Amino acid sequence: MIETIRNLDHRIFYAINNLAGKSHLLDVLGLFFANTFLYVFIVIIALLWFFKRLRPYVYLAFGSALVSRLIIVQALKVIFNHPRPYEILTQIHQLLPDGEHGMSFPSGHAVVYFSFALAFWGTEYFWPFFIGATLGSLARVFVGVHFPGDVLASFFIAWLTVWLLRRLFKNRILS
Repeated sequence: MIETIRNLDHRIFYAINNLAGKSHLLDVLGLFFANTFLYVFIVIIALLWFFKRLRPYVYLAFGSALVSRLIIVQALKVIFNHPRPYEILTQIHQLLPDGEHGMSFPSGHAVVYFSFALAFWGTEYFWPFFIGATLGSLARVFVGVHFPGDVLASFFIAWLTVWLLRRLFKNRILS
């Protein structure tokens, strides 16, 4: 069963990663969404703080991103120490130079992207943010530094963290 899931993860990885190196524009966009977009996303979320009605969502976005990335994802990375695609697969297109070894599962970038997006559930910003989070997360696969399973796990970690923080601070933040 685990081997079947791993094979599926590798096949999906190759389906996405094999698109790299075929179009200069796609490669540039992939690199942007895989790395730089995180900083753009942080600035966008921070700017929304200036709108008083959105402050609770901004607090939830940053709080869930910090909890999910610095506590949950970091603990799982140490526990699993799963290798990155370029460490175990051959013939990949690694567009993003990455000297890290192991620590692939789950994706820290993806959990932040999805924490930001899911925090804005119920607002007009959710769908644009969710699309951006999905593009940024898939770009991590496209450039060759994560498996699709890493991204999928990060989505569920972000969802659970946002859900728990919403429940915990329901009357204080999002009323």
